[in-house]
Amino acid sequence: MPMRFLQYGLLFVPAVLYGLVLPPKGEALYTLCILIAAGLAVMNGFTRSVAMQSLLFLAEIWWSSWLLALYGPFMLFVCLSVLYVYMYRLSGARRWMMLGIQMVAGNLALHWHYTPPPWMSEDITGIQAVTMTWLSESMLVWIAVNLLLLLTATLSWQGANTAASRGQLEHVYDELRHKHYELQEARAQLLSFARQLEDAAQAEERTRISRQLHDDIGHRLIRTKIMSEAALLTLPLNSEQGIEMVEQIRDQLAVSMEDMRNTLHRLQPVTHASNAYALDLLLEEVGRDTGVKTIYSTHGPVRTLYPSTQIVLYKNAKEAITNALRHGNASSITLQLVFDRQEVCMIISNDGSTHPLPIAGSKTGLGHEGIRERTQFIGGTIEIQSDHPYTVITRIPVSDKINSL
Repeated sequence: MPMRFLQYGLLFVPAVLYGLVLPPKGEALYTLCILIAAGLAVMNGFTRSVAMQSLLFLAEIWWSSWLLALYGPFMLFVCLSVLYVYMYRLSGARRWMMLGIQMVAGNLALHWHYTPPPWMSEDITGIQAVTMTWLSESMLVWIAVNLLLLLTATLSWQGANTAASRGQLEHVYDELRHKHYELQEARAQLLSFARQLEDAAQAEERTRISRQLHDDIGHRLIRTKIMSEAALLTLPLNSEQGIEMVEQIRDQLAVSMEDMRNTLHRLQPVTHASNAYALDLLLEEVGRDTGVKTIYSTHGPVRTLYPSTQIVLYKNAKEAITNALRHGNASSITLQLVFDRQEVCMIISNDGSTHPLPIAGSKTGLGHEGIRERTQFIGGTIEIQSDHPYTVITRIPVSDKINSL
């Protein structure tokens, strides 16, 4: 739209102002010439064929040069209107060929204007001819016209390049936004696939547990029932042997109860796949089973992490907590999850005795090495602070740049 305004502004505004100073006998011809120039510009605006555009540009150049020859340097604005448009629309050699044609046609038109042929008289144009000599006012006008044509061509060419670069940037931005949407969709599919895998694993685990209930606990309960019937018959006859059988029944029931408790714990439903790697649930379970005081906190804007990041954080936390209980005799464990724009940081500390540094080949050393390998595999880092309180820090990079698109 700005190109249209400038094109028609250069065509009509100077033409109207120049028409006000023309003698009355030349106004009709002048008005017709301006209307023809405007008609060519409008036709070119509705043309989509490159070949037809080139022909219309040639016609506009010829007609604007004819006006320049008839009415003088003031018609240069009509020439600039044509030049501005084809410098934007055409590209490559075609653009510079048009500029060369217009420069030649414009100079010939100025020569005609200052040294007109005999048939081109004042009666036709309403303007008196002026003889062109070196270092005269007409020669200075001729130089100024050529410089203005070259300056306008240079500015239009730079503007066209800027517009093309902006178009390319907009295209790249649209492509990036499209890729962002595809990435978000792929992420959603990945999370959905992780949930499906978790559901399949749970289904397989339930099948295995049901077989265990039937083959192990069920058989043990049947054997306990038979032993209890035998104890009922033995107690009246031999109390010592009967009491021993009752104690065996008690032990069998205790083992069966422990197996049943573990089985029921594994059968608890998980409402979301990510809950299988929820750090707060891990701390809650540790505190409930061991009596250790656990503290869980999050800092920063909480975001949904990729399954690989969740699994690494969960396994690192489980290993660090196990080491704190087994080697540090900790009575309090603190886990902090810090979300930042560039990374997620998990800080696990305990108040137990200072852990020895990992020794290659030891169980603790292998545990720390596993933490380090898992974290480095997804581009993260591990930091271990052996001073009191013993602290294990896991840093995993996350990118938030894609969300700004």
